Amino acid sequence: MRSKDLAFIIVLIISGELYAEEKPCGFPSVENGRIAQYYYPFKSYYFPMRINEKLSFSCLAGYSTATGKQEERITCTQEGWSPEPRCFKTCLVPELHHGKYSTTQKTFQVKDRVQYECTAGYYTAGGRKAEEVECRTYGWSLTPRCTKLKCSSLRLIENGYFHPIKQTYEEGDVVQFFCHENYYLSGSDLIQCYNFGWYPESPVCEGRRNRCPPPPLPLNSKIQTHSTTYRHGEVVHVECEINFEIQGSEEIRCENGKWTEPPKCIEQKEKIACEDPPFIENGMANPHSTIYYNGDTVAYECRTGYHLRGSKEITCKRGNWTRPPECVENNENCKPPPAVINGAVVDGLLASYTTGSSVEYRCNEYYLLSGAKISRCEQGRWSPPPVCLEPCTINVDYMKRNNIEMKWNYEGKVLHGDLIDFVCKQGYDLSPSTPLSELSVQCNRGEVRYPLCIIKESKGMCAYPPLIKNGVMISSTLGIYENGSSVEYRCFDHHFLQGSRESYCLDGVWTTPPSCLEPCTLSFVEMENNNLLLKWSFDNRPYIFHGEYIEFLCRRDTYIDESSIIGSELRVQCDRGHLKYPRCVSKERMLSYQEHLRT
Repeated sequence: MRSKDLAFIIVLIISGELYAEEKPCGFPSVENGRIAQYYYPFKSYYFPMRINEKLSFSCLAGYSTATGKQEERITCTQEGWSPEPRCFKTCLVPELHHGKYSTTQKTFQVKDRVQYECTAGYYTAGGRKAEEVECRTYGWSLTPRCTKLKCSSLRLIENGYFHPIKQTYEEGDVVQFFCHENYYLSGSDLIQCYNFGWYPESPVCEGRRNRCPPPPLPLNSKIQTHSTTYRHGEVVHVECEINFEIQGSEEIRCENGKWTEPPKCIEQKEKIACEDPPFIENGMANPHSTIYYNGDTVAYECRTGYHLRGSKEITCKRGNWTRPPECVENNENCKPPPAVINGAVVDGLLASYTTGSSVEYRCNEYYLLSGAKISRCEQGRWSPPPVCLEPCTINVDYMKRNNIEMKWNYEGKVLHGDLIDFVCKQGYDLSPSTPLSELSVQCNRGEVRYPLCIIKESKGMCAYPPLIKNGVMISSTLGIYENGSSVEYRCFDHHFLQGSRESYCLDGVWTTPPSCLEPCTLSFVEMENNNLLLKWSFDNRPYIFHGEYIEFLCRRDTYIDESSIIGSELRVQCDRGHLKYPRCVSKERMLSYQEHLRT
């Protein structure tokens, strides 16, 4: 009996091995992909499959095989399907305006990295000039983009107003302030958006009572601060130009609407030299001469482990040096770390942090952390904290309005960088000029650009008109535009409209819209650096239209450097927001330059 049982068991084992050798591969589960549709209704007929039988699988949109293909064949082996049918997330390089990538490659797999750099005046999503991003399972670690830095909106001022009014301002934007009747501006009437914020501070409007106009300045003098009006008791320091000495008080005061007696600037009969630059602890001066006269400057630098506090340069003024800087040890403490919107510091906050200490950030649920999660205290300042990128929520109303549906069901929110696949509703299709790739949309910081599908029979109709930079469409907006219809555009204040102000829908495509060319803004820093003055007082205005001319004069004892411009004119034209400033130099520098050319 035992021998019969043993023989039966052996037969079962052998038959099982034969069956396993014959049909070892079951119905494959493809991660982020699928096999051909006709296999699904007949699973029991096709599976399990025999050894050496082959099968094809394809990946969903936004995914690829381990070899980077959209479709691949697998073979049934003794160990199962080979290679394992899996699809991995792929990252497509998004279009980059105002920047360039370090490679021409367009598609990347998970863990691939790519670096991009922004052009002058633009910054990466992390606030840098260049940045490296990584392809991850959910998309790019940070969507590559180059944008101008923004400044916060401005609050209304009491008894006055400003222009232009915007929700956000870009770097380089200039705002001008005005006061109502019987009020004076206290502060600068022009402020500008820089990469660190607004400068100078916004002015205030105060009553005319006891106000002084701009101070009377003697010949060959200058002042450090400029304003259209001054308060009672306000003091202005007067300085004489190089090679002139002051006669009288250096200070003039606003008293009951009038200025005290200003000083005079008398030409020096002999040059007054300064002594050697003063010594500072833990630092040194960088001398470039053995003798220094009025107006000469010397720069300082600190030893390793120290940093400058104060101006790095001192100036020789009438035989005396201005105050030198200090070299302070790099051990300043930091205040509590900066707050992160939609995120928080992991551990509790302290009132003060020593140099070298660090904190770790985390983001709220569904928010994606971008940048370094660790911020460090260095010389009293924190390194840049991360950004928590907002997820997307699918809006059913927008889908209905644009005649689209979800291709796959999504549960909860969609993370930043994830692709969302749409399809057109039955009876609708994309316009002929729109590629199919527009149906795959990437979640971008909480925003989804929903594709638009139109009725299939509506040949020749147009979707939403193109947007223009620095301008808006003033015609009423529609969902669909008939063939031959038109829309009208208008530029923002001070921008020059180039081209036709109307765009027409012709056979489903919009004609080219107009361009809004930026105005120029005078830079008094550039004028100072190039020794320039305005020839006409009416040119001292916040904006100069594209194509307009502005004329300069050289400062006293300086002459036009003909190598800085074509010809010798001091008349330049505003070109799309840019002014090419001519340069004026002293007679000695010009003769030295001409002598150099001759030799």
